[in-house]
Amino acid sequence: MILQLRTRIATGAVVVLAAAFAPLGAASPAAADPAGLVIVKETSNPTSSQSKHTDAECPGGTAVVGGGVYLTAPGSPLGYAGIVRMQPIGESQFWVATQEAAAYGPNWQHTAIAICVPKPAGWEIVSSVGGNQVQYVTTPSCGPGRSVVGAGGRINEGVPDVVLEDVVPSADLKTVTVRGVEIPGSTDDDWSVTAYAVCADTPAGLQRVPFPTSSSSDSHQSVSGSCPAGKALYGTGVEVNAGNGHVLLSGLNAITADKMSAWADEIVGGYSGSWSITAYGICGS
Repeated sequence: MILQLRTRIATGAVVVLAAAFAPLGAASPAAADPAGLVIVKETSNPTSSQSKHTDAECPGGTAVVGGGVYLTAPGSPLGYAGIVRMQPIGESQFWVATQEAAAYGPNWQHTAIAICVPKPAGWEIVSSVGGNQVQYVTTPSCGPGRSVVGAGGRINEGVPDVVLEDVVPSADLKTVTVRGVEIPGSTDDDWSVTAYAVCADTPAGLQRVPFPTSSSSDSHQSVSGSCPAGKALYGTGVEVNAGNGHVLLSGLNAITADKMSAWADEIVGGYSGSWSITAYGICGS
């Protein structure tokens, strides 16, 4: 497999990636299919705006199968900003949004990620919208002969009082379940969650690979992991366990064609409970 890693930075932006944000490192080929896999990263301008929206666009001849988003320096928005949208749109785009859940003055930015491959047979985006204030929403099944290759989720109307906490592909890779949760002190009573699954004819050897952290009361937790040898990363997912609105997702990163990471932070002010995160790689050959 030939991996192309394309990173674009918005005009005028100067970016330094801190170690906590799992920097990319050198891109390296991985001995796995599908041929032509491309990871596209688009970094927003550094501003002090409360919310940011960015899309990463697949190159011609490819289709989006997964993606992610992570907070980047300058500034230290960890514990202040969280992910509220990771959405595949059409064949070519992965659209993301982050939002301050607590007031933060300095400039900050994020990076949108699209994982792209030559359009696979059976490619389709399926979605489901939950009812008002329903936390958990599950997509329709991809159906016989097809599987989830990528996952996404979105908070509707509730920003900034509601954040994404889970974007979880099922163990059998047939559906995606997304959870939205209100942050402490929220009085928002008009919001909903949308879950997205990118379905395709099941690639050879497709599997969900979990990468969990241990439960603790640490203010920051991160995890990384690689697909089994000979397999590539089609999509990503993440789950916050026992955070219940006190923990903000800060990053879900496709580092290379076969390696991913995820991290989360307690909302500013702290949280006395123990919590953990689990990252999910959707890996196939």
